[in-house]
Amino acid sequence: MKDMPSCIIVGNTVTGICTTMMRDNKMCMKEEKDMVVITPLDGTYFTIRGNLSSTNIVMANWSRMMWQSVVDRAVRMLASGPVGSHFIAARATLCGN
Repeated sequence: MKDMPSCIIVGNTVTGICTTMMRDNKMCMKEEKDMVVITPLDGTYFTIRGNLSSTNIVMANWSRMMWQSVVDRAVRMLASGPVGSHFIAARATLCGN
């Protein structure tokens, strides 16, 4: 489990991720008074799922192809954005009619 990233938890809130390189360089260490606990992540935290619904009349009439374009763009932006290096892969699928 040494190569697994870890959460930095302050109180009950995940405030950051600590990678192996950061841990080895002691960059994740905080003073004990900050009550920071470095906890290894398990596989359940690597999956993010959600639903999107809209009552906007214009968006409600978008074609499946238009929605697929939006979803594909969101995946590209996630992968190339500031947190992109924290993802092994990103995938989004359209469900429904």
